[in-house]
Amino acid sequence: LNVHGCTKLTDVRAVAANCPRLAKLDVSNCESLTDASLAAVAASCPNLVELNAQRARITDATVQALAENCAHLAVLMCEYANLTDRALAALANNCSSLTGLSIPSCDLTALPDNIGKLSKLRWLDASDNKLKELPRSVIYLDAACQLSVYRNPLETPPFDIADQGIPAIRHYFQTLVA
Repeated sequence: LNVHGCTKLTDVRAVAANCPRLAKLDVSNCESLTDASLAAVAASCPNLVELNAQRARITDATVQALAENCAHLAVLMCEYANLTDRALAALANNCSSLTGLSIPSCDLTALPDNIGKLSKLRWLDASDNKLKELPRSVIYLDAACQLSVYRNPLETPPFDIADQGIPAIRHYFQTLVA
C-alpha cells in the first residue's frame, strides 16, 4: 500500500484492522501520521516485510512494535525518526530477515552493540547522525553490506576506514586487539 506524500493523513489504523496480510507499506512524507497508528499496523500486520516511513516522524514505539510483531521484516526506512539504540537493539534481536535499514538523520548517538546479529543486512544507512563510534559487532555484518556513515563525528573507527566498508572495519578492530 502506497500513501506516500499524503501530508494530511493522520491515522492508518483502518489499514491495520482490515489488511492483516499487508506486506508493504509506504507512508513516507506523511508528516501528520501518528506514531500510535503505525504501531497498530505493526501489531496487526505480522506479514509486513517492508515499511518506508521516511519523514513520518516515528519513534521507538513503532520500531519496538515492528520488532515484537513483524519477524519477517526485511526493509525499514525511517529517515528523521526519533529513535534510540534500544529500539534498534530490539530489531537486531527479533528481525533476523532484515536486509535493509535506513536510519539517517535520526539524531542517533549510538548503534546497538548487537547490530552484528543482522547477518542478512545488505545495506545500512546511518548517515547524518551523531555517531562517534561503531560497535565492534559490525564486524559480523556481511562483508558485502553497504555501510553509509557520512556526516557523523566518527572516531572509532575513523571515518576514512569506515567508508571503505565492513572488511576494512574488521581489519581495524582486529589490529586493535593484536
